[in-house]
This record gives sequence, C-alpha cells and structure tokens, in this order.
Amino acid sequence: MKLASEKCFNRAICPVMNIKGKIVKYPLVVKHKTFGFRCDRGILGPKQMMIMDIIGTKLIHSVYGNSSFSDRIPTPNETRVKNVSARWMSYKLLKYVTENLSTTHEGKIPESWRSEKGLLHEIDKDKPRIKDAVVLTLNDGVLRKELPFLRKYSSVQIEKMIRQTAECILKLNYPIRFFNGKEYQTIPFNNYGLPSTLFTGIDIKNRKLSKDNHVLEREYIIQLNTILGYMFMQNIASCYMDLLPGKFYEMSDYAQLFYRLFILTYFPNKKSGKSPKNPISLEEIRKRLVLKTPDTYMVRKTVSRILSELEDYNFISAPKEEKIYGAYMYSYKKNTWKDITGEDETPETDLDDIGN
Repeated sequence: MKLASEKCFNRAICPVMNIKGKIVKYPLVVKHKTFGFRCDRGILGPKQMMIMDIIGTKLIHSVYGNSSFSDRIPTPNETRVKNVSARWMSYKLLKYVTENLSTTHEGKIPESWRSEKGLLHEIDKDKPRIKDAVVLTLNDGVLRKELPFLRKYSSVQIEKMIRQTAECILKLNYPIRFFNGKEYQTIPFNNYGLPSTLFTGIDIKNRKLSKDNHVLEREYIIQLNTILGYMFMQNIASCYMDLLPGKFYEMSDYAQLFYRLFILTYFPNKKSGKSPKNPISLEEIRKRLVLKTPDTYMVRKTVSRILSELEDYNFISAPKEEKIYGAYMYSYKKNTWKDITGEDETPETDLDDIGN
C-alpha cells in the first residue's frame, strides 16, 4: 500500500502542534534564510499531513479512473497526466490567477473564473476558464478497509483529524506545476498576503451506527476550492508527488516530520550527485521542526533518535553527525523504494529543484 505525497506541500510546511501541554501561540511564524511559513489558526501535525496524503491520493485515483487505493498511481511522464495537467491551465491563466487574487475573495477561488463566459475569456480565448474545484467524498469505514495504518483510529478520531486539517489557516511558498504542451513548468507562487485553508465545504454524514447509536462510520464531502486547495489540486493532478509506503505512518511524529521536510522530496543533483538537504544543519532542523528548547544537547539527542528510527525502518542508512566549522551537521544515505519496501523499484516522478 502506498500514498502520493505532494512535493510543494512537504517542502513548504512546518509542524503546528501542542506538545507536552504547551499550547500553540498564533500566529506561529517560522523563518530560516529564504524559507518562510506562517499559521494563523489550527493544528498541522503528522496526522493532518497524513489526511492531505489521503486526499491527494484519492484525487489522483478519481482523476485517472481508478477505483481503489491499491490501484497503480501514474507518473508525470505519461501522456494522460500531461493532458490533465495542461487542461484549462495555460500560462496566461496561471499568471493572471496568481497575480489577481485579493483579500475580497476570502481565500477562495472566485466562481466567475470557472465560467466559460467569465472574466478569464479576455485573458486567454483558447482556454477561457480554469478547471472546476474538485469535490471529493471520503468514507472513513472504506478508508480503514483499504488503508491498514488507519485501523488504529476510530471514526471520531478520523473526524477530528479532518476537521483540524480543514481549519488550518496557512501562508507559505507554494509553486505551481503544470504542463505547457512541451514540458513541465513550475511557476513561483506564495499566498503570504492571502491566508488560505487547504480545503473547505466539509459536509459530514453519519453512515453507520452501533446498536446503542454510536457513530461507527462517517462520510465526508470536501471541496478543494480555496487558494491553497486549488494549487494542491493542480500539482497533485500533475502527479507532482513522491510515494510513501503504509509503514511510514507507523513511525513516531518527529521521524515522519523529519523525513517529509528534509528527505522525501530531495534527490541528488544529476551533475554534482549532491542532495540540497544532505548534510543538513542542526539550526535548520531546530527551526523547521519548531524545536523550542534552547538546550543544544537535548536537540542533538532528539535528532539522533529520529535518525536511528528512520534507519530502523529502512528509510535511510549510514546516518552521521559531524561538527563542521563549529556547527553540527547531519548526513545520511536516502534509501531507494526497494530498500524501504522490498518491492521492485518504483519509477521516480519528474524532479526539479524548486524551493531548495
């Protein structure tokens, strides 16, 4: 079992969690060199990120006519993916959309932009509208049958995760991926001036009750009609993603976070052979994981435990701590899909170095 995890989301986020009784103070702002992230409301930890993986994978299967999470996930190099990526999304439209959103839209994509006779007809007569925002239906009973790692959660717990994910208001750097007819392009975009949730319009229905009227199964109808939801939809429909095996979600919170933020989306440069996030400094790890303790020794111990767990689960090998020019640095070998799962190699997605 595998899920598709969208690249830009993983590169742009930081955890927003209540740890050991400490309540998050909003806005939570993280800055490191050119990296910037802000959360104005909500919780965004490994469980909420898992929900986005489930939504993204469900979206891919829906778009490409699959009926089950066990079906094959397509890659960006396939013709059908290129066609979907380019549908209704010319460079002219994307440029207009990213430059003309305003606070009056309340974080949502305007309905008029999805009309054949709307404003965008003047921008690009050949492709006068953007694609409709996707509406997805998730049933937690079906999800638990198809995704074994979800079986440890009750319907109540899954409902809480989905609500928390929907309530999160974020500002981040979020490049947009699309096929221009010849090749894939990545357009820089951020919503720093336009706070947005990841999706909206949650409609929750009780689908299965116990004999004493406890809800055992719920159905969720969500819309990816927000600014970030729309960009997430465009990127995931372009299969701009990496794959995660089911055992990933069995690891501890910080092992999951470390792998997402620093390892998953980064591959060695074809020319230099070096990965932009390997080695990585203790300072960046502290900032991106929002580790607030001032005790460097304790942070080093935490990082050591994280790397040991990732090695135990075969996500990395040969982790190492070094002190270079007075700063602690951490390096490791990123293992292949076959190393991690024992399965035949999964084709890599189309890669570039956005956001490094």
